[in-house]
Amino acid sequence: MVKISIFLTVISLIPLLCTSFSPENPTDRRILVLLDDLTLKSSHSIFFNSLQSREFMLDFKLSSDPKINLQRCGRYLYGALILFSPSIKFCGGSLDVAVVLDFVDIDHDLIVAADTSASDLIREIAT
Repeated sequence: MVKISIFLTVISLIPLLCTSFSPENPTDRRILVLLDDLTLKSSHSIFFNSLQSREFMLDFKLSSDPKINLQRCGRYLYGALILFSPSIKFCGGSLDVAVVLDFVDIDHDLIVAADTSASDLIREIAT
């Protein structure tokens, strides 16, 4: 009996989940992409091109850029953040761990790329 109610609950949520994550109807099409090095833009071009082909607007910046801001006047400028900067020790601008975590907590998306040599900052965000 419990399995049937769980199944019915999951089935009833499927339409909601499908529209929530639909690439045809995202809540915000702007994505901030932070890179260690601009060569990552070309080495990961297939990934970035797939996002752009779905009409997402990517804003590429070096992670050390002092002008990085996720929000202005209390309003978020981006719907998602991609961190392709595993070796970064600190972010430029007003970006720090607390800001990234608040961004995610308010229901924005975050993609982090790292390996075993990830910096303490990236490890703290991942944790």
